[in-house]
Amino acid sequence: MNAPATDAIAHFVAKWHRREPEMALAEVFCPPDQRPRFRAWGALVHELREAAFELSDARVTAVKCQWWAEELANLPQGRGRHPISAELALPQLPWTRLARALIEQSQVDGRPGDARAALSHMQPLAAALADVEAGVFGHDAAPGIAPLSVHFLLQRLPLGLVAEDQARLPLNLLARHGRTVAQVAAGEGEPLIRDWAAELLAALPASNAPAPLFRRLRTGFDRVRLARLAAGRGFAPPAAPATVWRAWRIARGA
Repeated sequence: MNAPATDAIAHFVAKWHRREPEMALAEVFCPPDQRPRFRAWGALVHELREAAFELSDARVTAVKCQWWAEELANLPQGRGRHPISAELALPQLPWTRLARALIEQSQVDGRPGDARAALSHMQPLAAALADVEAGVFGHDAAPGIAPLSVHFLLQRLPLGLVAEDQARLPLNLLARHGRTVAQVAAGEGEPLIRDWAAELLAALPASNAPAPLFRRLRTGFDRVRLARLAAGRGFAPPAAPATVWRAWRIARGA
């Protein structure tokens, strides 16, 4: 890859790493020849997640998801415009299905009644991303829907609590704890957050489930974050040394 393309991608990789710093630490355990694709895929998933879930204006969400859907649909013909696309333009992958799923996700409305509904709302996009991810990394099987669905919901915390979708917190949890989302956002809902984290943690597959290294790392880190939340230890990630040690164990299949 030439230097201008690398520089252009670096902006989006840095944006992803600011949001998920543990993945920057874990990159050292990815084989060097796979790192450009590792970075590009992480940056793409971050951009799609932001477009679908994290913009404050529904009109902007619709426009940005439409742009990305067109970009994804163009990848099989090698007509991508985004800097990330050059590294991921693998024509045999189901990009069109992912484009459709992104548009469908941007149109999902309504609050989930419980954890099952919250995860179900994420399934079409999660399934499409999982299938493409397997192809990007040459893995025999997709990593499954649950890890990506849980990841999306975890990433809505805590900033999503003050967003229009209210972090997709299930209504049954709010009722059980007698709290509004505004109260939870103000720090008055720690027991509710602990319960929500425990439900998301329970939805993850076993730690030895087959998946590309990228997804095993991300799911391993999500598992730790959720365990910390469920134990009342807050949103901050573990310290860097613990993260590096964990990434090493995940990479070697320990």
